Amino acid sequence: MKELVRLENIQKSFEIKSFFKRKQVEVLSGVSLEISPGETLGLVGESGSGKSTLARVMIRLLEPTSGRIFFKQQDISHLSLRVLRPLRKKMQMIFQDPGASLNPRMDVEALLREPLKIHCMEWSEKEKKERILHLLELCRLRPEVLGRYPHQCSGGQKQRICIARALAVDPDFLVCDEPISALDVSVQAQMINL
Repeated sequence: MKELVRLENIQKSFEIKSFFKRKQVEVLSGVSLEISPGETLGLVGESGSGKSTLARVMIRLLEPTSGRIFFKQQDISHLSLRVLRPLRKKMQMIFQDPGASLNPRMDVEALLREPLKIHCMEWSEKEKKERILHLLELCRLRPEVLGRYPHQCSGGQKQRICIARALAVDPDFLVCDEPISALDVSVQAQMINL
């Protein structure tokens, strides 16, 4: 079986600027891994070890300093954003902090409609609305939440909105950065099953 994602010798450094000098801080060094379709890979490490950075590099939200990233056997390491955009539909991410990843000026319906608007332009408004209602049901959210803004939702609701948004375009590859940490224990199992 061909791998879905392959990383080869990924390195990522950040430049830290202070008043007197600049220095490079290496966060990732020589990371290589493969993920096959249907496979789940969990990364474990202490806080600050680079797990979130690797997640962002994996789907090209951050550029790797060096190394290569393959998605469905295509080298996406240095693709332009214009060329990468159609692939974004198949690679989605659930961020660690739901509050920071939701636009506070958009209500929940607009937040869930946005990926459909970007990636499913051929869908009718009726199909988009049906998809949004299906996502609410999957993520155990009530339709009343559609008119609310993120600040009007609980932490658990915000996280479920983020999960619904990531699932909206039916991705092949889903990167989850502590996706259930904000949820109650009773809801965590449901979301893991989802």
